[in-house]
Amino acid sequence: MNRPLNANDSSVQNSKHQFHVTNSERRASVIIGSAGRAGLFIPSEFIDRGSALLDDELSSDEEQESDTQSQSQSQEEEVISSGGNNSDTWSGTSINPSILREEQRLLDENNIPIKNKTTDSLRYGSINSDLDNSIAVVETWEEAVEAGKVVKISKTAETKALTLSSIPLMVTFVLQNSLSVASVFSVGHLGSTELAAVTIGAMTANISAYSLIQGLATCLDTLCSQAYGAKKYHLVGMYFQKCTALIFTIFLPIWLFYIFFGDWLLGKMIPDPLSVKLAANYLRVISLGIPGYILFETGKRFLQSQGIFHASTYVLCICAPLNALMNYLFVWNKHIGIGYIGAPLAVAINYWLMAILLFLYTITTKSVKNPRKCWKGFQFYKSFRGWSKLSKLALPGVIMIEAEFLAFELLTLFASHLGTNTLAAQSVVTTMASLTYQVPFAISIASATRIANFLGASLPALAENCAKVGLVFGLAVSVLNFSFLFFFQKSIAHGFTSDENVVVIVAKILPLVAFIQIFDALNAVSAGCLRGQGLQKIGGTVNLISYYIIGLPVSYILTFHYGLGLYGLWLGTGLALFIIGVVQSFCILTADWDLLVREARRRNSESIPSNRSSSAV
Repeated sequence: MNRPLNANDSSVQNSKHQFHVTNSERRASVIIGSAGRAGLFIPSEFIDRGSALLDDELSSDEEQESDTQSQSQSQEEEVISSGGNNSDTWSGTSINPSILREEQRLLDENNIPIKNKTTDSLRYGSINSDLDNSIAVVETWEEAVEAGKVVKISKTAETKALTLSSIPLMVTFVLQNSLSVASVFSVGHLGSTELAAVTIGAMTANISAYSLIQGLATCLDTLCSQAYGAKKYHLVGMYFQKCTALIFTIFLPIWLFYIFFGDWLLGKMIPDPLSVKLAANYLRVISLGIPGYILFETGKRFLQSQGIFHASTYVLCICAPLNALMNYLFVWNKHIGIGYIGAPLAVAINYWLMAILLFLYTITTKSVKNPRKCWKGFQFYKSFRGWSKLSKLALPGVIMIEAEFLAFELLTLFASHLGTNTLAAQSVVTTMASLTYQVPFAISIASATRIANFLGASLPALAENCAKVGLVFGLAVSVLNFSFLFFFQKSIAHGFTSDENVVVIVAKILPLVAFIQIFDALNAVSAGCLRGQGLQKIGGTVNLISYYIIGLPVSYILTFHYGLGLYGLWLGTGLALFIIGVVQSFCILTADWDLLVREARRRNSESIPSNRSSSAV
């Protein structure tokens, strides 16, 4: 069995270059929204503050306990994957075999030979040749980067890397999005009123619940990741508990509002009384499952902070098909079907099932990345303390996520004033646009991560190459999305509803929405590139101006003053997406990549934990 490569080994401690690809300080913190259109990186200005929060969180007693636990856990981490052929992270460092292979491939592509490595300075008397070679790759990589020798990667190789990274993300996002798609699909055949009601209920839940939960949970991507990188394992579990308690407390009045005042609220916005009644019932039922959704979202981030990204995919591979089956049984089955209300009931049950399965994975997994080391027991009293520290990171996340949620949900609100059939058509069109968006969004996340990695590794040329390949890749995928929506418009419409009036409206609007996919894909990928560059402020500013100053006002004017109906709504949206995509892409392609490398170096240096845990970095 291979020996673990420990961070205290002299070969690692004496590494000259601080920001190599395997440095854990560069791990990307990404929020993947399960109910919305997009995800985002924590703004860089809050990451630095998160490091201070980590130190401030420790009292003198906790400090001593943390150091003791860190030393004990470091001694326990002696297991490493055999042969180094899987993706498990080696204990003591963040040397990931898959990243190591990529470093070696880049060295080969730049014609840089891997130097011979002696083991005289190493702690262990007998060193496995695999470990010896791995250290040689790391040291050669460090020296090559510092000397500026790693300057190229072929566009073919970059496209392959982005594709391999994007595929599992696409699967995860599409499966999560399918939960809401199944509800719309099953209810749509009950009638246009029921389809409109599902749209209204989902809109309200998105704005007041899902986006709020996701935004509050963003603090875990900073706090848990930094605590794990500093080997303060007990703090990872503690932050998870505090954030979960905070979200439950904030959601409690919202849940009561759903139960007792849902009809009143929706009646103020929606003119059709029957749609209001059905939508209010949707909120009451779906609220029963939102506690499970909260546990899934915070639990997912608890695992992601430890580098465990596949657990939620496994869970969704089980729950997404079950959700579709439950929708059929609860809505349509003549023996147990309960009609319209069966759709939100199926989703509510699956939210709890997702949380339970994620919990079972956490306590039963045999992975080398054992998440149980970050759980030191449930501490109820401490869970309700120290919320101000979490809030400083969580509130900006809420604002950023709510901005995009609200922009698209306002379109639904506008459509509700155009009649039940138009609102039902808007539900179908929005659902399909959200589904196709998941593909370029996956490319966005993959591009953002690689750009951030390259900038953190002081490789500006490779980061720039990745951004250009990512933008072209996104445009290529948008052509596929366009073709799907354009050539199958009638089939898509009939798949969601049997109401011919709704089918006609959907078929009329889908060609325009198909064309908008080109701008939407450019928007998605360029936003990811900006996040990788650490330029979130540009994306936020462009989005606010494009949606709220240009897009939504144009949509309103074209719809209600020029009588263009649903077509006018999407023309305004398409204009906003066009502006966002073009402006963001221009900022990316004209960026000063050397300056971005210096910014990444500064940011990483400032976020390094204090000296008492520096050996863990």
